[in-house]
Amino acid sequence: MILSKSNVVHYLVAQGLLSLESVVDGDLIVADATARNRNFKIIRRLERGYFVKQIRIWNPPSIALLGAEAVCYKLARGAPELPVLADLVPSDCLHDTQRHVLVTELLPDGESLADCHRRNHNFPPALTQRIGTQFGSLHRDPASTLEGRPEAAVFGRQPPWILSAHRQGTNMFGALTGANEQLLRVVQSYPDYQYALDELRADWRVERLIHGDVTWDNCVTYRASGTGALAIKVVDWEIADIGDPAWDIGAFLQGYISFWILSMRMSGDVPPARFVETALYPIEAMQPSIRAFWNAYIEAMEMEHAAAQALLIRCIRYGAARMIQTSYEVTQYAPQMTLNALCLLQVSFNILKEPQEAVTHLLGL
Repeated sequence: MILSKSNVVHYLVAQGLLSLESVVDGDLIVADATARNRNFKIIRRLERGYFVKQIRIWNPPSIALLGAEAVCYKLARGAPELPVLADLVPSDCLHDTQRHVLVTELLPDGESLADCHRRNHNFPPALTQRIGTQFGSLHRDPASTLEGRPEAAVFGRQPPWILSAHRQGTNMFGALTGANEQLLRVVQSYPDYQYALDELRADWRVERLIHGDVTWDNCVTYRASGTGALAIKVVDWEIADIGDPAWDIGAFLQGYISFWILSMRMSGDVPPARFVETALYPIEAMQPSIRAFWNAYIEAMEMEHAAAQALLIRCIRYGAARMIQTSYEVTQYAPQMTLNALCLLQVSFNILKEPQEAVTHLLGL
């Protein structure tokens, strides 16, 4: 059964998640949120809404990704050794392994962190402090707490693909846009870039449960039931793994730098020396939020200063590698590289060469 906007309500009724009365009363709206997967939002005024995800291509890799996400929700419900996971993820309602569907709660007035920043044009430290505490609590628990659980078998314990992309021919990635092919060739043309990525891959640690894709789009703000206070959860756990927590934190930190660079007006009528002046979101305005996130993270991790500083350097270096992936993602449908995407690559390279400079001048830490 392939879900669509016209039949998803019938599917949820058949699964016992919706009542016929609520359908007849008109207390729901179906919104198509399809992206890489078939996604639907079931919006309700009086009762809980749902987010419905069905994979597009029913092949083993896609099925495995959905299964890994479902396992994270299952662990949130039934793994007392990971209490913070229930606080991090939405509640799950259904995993249909026959039709490859995952249904979770729809967060009330949910909005991605990226959209929240764009709409309000600010970066509230209280929000990122909350995320820092949540991830610090998650990463504090070693992966050994999951040993013996059958669910842990879904985790491949593999480094991110971008750390070895420079060692692959462009034909290994299937059909590439012109921009993506240019990006990979740029990375492959600089030996120092390749050496830094090889070093990061060799230093990869398999020691904690990680989300694997901590983008601002996957951090969702919402209004908590009862209090109405602004809260936050992390969605899209498809590439969760047992891996290196520095990747999660580096990914979140590079989000600030990427947000800054992608907000610059880079065009032929602006001299490159003035690109920074055109940024809609200056990096200096983000630094209080960065500090709130990092301080909350290391406090939750219960780390001493020296260990925290060493971890910070690892995080920003992995964040620089994630910036390559960000550049790849923002040009995924482009015929050629944009100046902003090229700038992401250049800044990524600079961070890998001088991580302490980035920590001080970009992150303000």
